[in-house]
Amino acid sequence: MVALMGFAVLAQDTGNALSGNHLYRAYCLVCHGVTGNAPGPLAVRLKLYPADLSSQHYQAKTAAELADIIAGYRKSGESNMPNWGMVLPRQDQLDIAAYVTSLTRNDLKFRGNTRRGRAIFKSACVACHGEFGKGRGLLAHMMRIAMVDFTATNDMNKISDERLMNTVRHGKGDFMPAWSGILNDNQVADVAAYVRMLAR
Repeated sequence: MVALMGFAVLAQDTGNALSGNHLYRAYCLVCHGVTGNAPGPLAVRLKLYPADLSSQHYQAKTAAELADIIAGYRKSGESNMPNWGMVLPRQDQLDIAAYVTSLTRNDLKFRGNTRRGRAIFKSACVACHGEFGKGRGLLAHMMRIAMVDFTATNDMNKISDERLMNTVRHGKGDFMPAWSGILNDNQVADVAAYVRMLAR
């Protein structure tokens, strides 16, 4: 256990990157940008130059080390980074840190926003795929169409992220419509990430 500025910090602290994704978008994106390596809208407005979180300097750090930076324990004198330790609980700091360590991964669950994806799924996919993604939607039942059960982990693990997103974009077979032109690339990633989460 290491004491920093009067706080006891567990060296083995870990966070949840999926929770951190949502927290990052709420608190960090405005300065660090969507991918962590370009100024967000607030940074541009204030003419700030936030750290490149996708750089090796930050990607080499543990979640606990990054959480200490987020909290303000290891902030350099010239940094404009707020001391988030004053307003965010330690677990939130660790979750954001865990997400930051994922910024260089090409993984759908980090690229997409599952909360937005859930909203898209509820408005566009439930009729066929059912509320919980089990393939038992009202329209599918009426038309006697067999639907993929998104909650079947073994079956879903055989489908790559790119294949899943391409199915959303371009459709499949006689009944799965193409959503390209209706959903943009970010929205496709969001709903695909939500679908992926249903199997976990």
